Amino acid sequence: MNISLLVSSGLAAIYDYVLAHTVFCLIPAFFIAGAMAALVPKDLLLPYLGKNSPKRVAYPIAVITGLLLAVCSCTVLPLFAGIRKGGAGIGPAIAFLYTAPATNIVAILYTGSLIGWDLALARIIFSVLFAVIIGIIINILFLDDDGSGGAEVFAKSNVKYDTKRLLYFFSTLIAILLAGTRISDPTLKYLTVGALIVVTSVITKKFFTQDEVNNWMLESWGFAKTIAPLLLVGVFVSGIVKVVLPQEFVAKYVGSNSLSNIIIPVIFGVLVYFPTLVEVPMAKTFIDLGMAKGPLLAYLLSDPVLSLPSILVVSRIMGAKRTGVYVALIIVLTICGGYLFGLMQGK
Repeated sequence: MNISLLVSSGLAAIYDYVLAHTVFCLIPAFFIAGAMAALVPKDLLLPYLGKNSPKRVAYPIAVITGLLLAVCSCTVLPLFAGIRKGGAGIGPAIAFLYTAPATNIVAILYTGSLIGWDLALARIIFSVLFAVIIGIIINILFLDDDGSGGAEVFAKSNVKYDTKRLLYFFSTLIAILLAGTRISDPTLKYLTVGALIVVTSVITKKFFTQDEVNNWMLESWGFAKTIAPLLLVGVFVSGIVKVVLPQEFVAKYVGSNSLSNIIIPVIFGVLVYFPTLVEVPMAKTFIDLGMAKGPLLAYLLSDPVLSLPSILVVSRIMGAKRTGVYVALIIVLTICGGYLFGLMQGK
């Protein structure tokens, strides 16, 4: 294979990606993730994950907390260990462990803008459903003897938080991303995004202190400098894969919604490690080569959540038996989710 061809293909993929998705997709997504990290009080959510907390409270909070983070299958591990040590029950902790890399806000928005909003919606619905199912099953199968509980004490706290300003603020931020990615007419797009930026600036000045704004900027920059370089590497690799991987191979082995075609990308996703969000340009490459939507969704549901390094670390945190059940449930459920989504697509 010609090396110069591979390099040029990778660089072309980066050029196309930056041109099409950076300004109106990735930059707003980083600002949204940074705002969630800086302005949403996660310390008010985590204590509700205790093993004695009602399931109707613990599992939604676990999912919401995971939604706030943009982390990969390995980065989430110290956070998982931390909430376990802080008293989170095994079920809600597992739900958080699955949700954070599988359905964080940046991954969902990026999936929608790059691949399609039908896949993004299916990804978030199945991820949330699987997170709760896996957490409940593991909580039933294994005695939860290493959570300290104690969340109920904090739950009686009189701490209050102004949610109205967050509602206004995040509504305009998400509107900027949607307008930038969904409006096709350039003039209307720029006018709409410009107006929304002005509205966001007014809301920010009215409702947030300078320290809060500074923290928001720092968190957004932190996401950008951590994720963007890895993402560009992933886009470069995906450009090479598009040249190296024969389209006939993809059509033959993952081009339909048969169970065998869905199992292949799930096993690939479970074993291979990619940094957060890199699975999205890889998925875009796969679908361009002819992968059916059922196998593609199964890949998106499994790849961010597990990898060989993360499996080894999780086994150290919660034991080999729990980890084995966790991995098995992810494989089975993601295959089922991909198959069901493929049937819904009529393929």
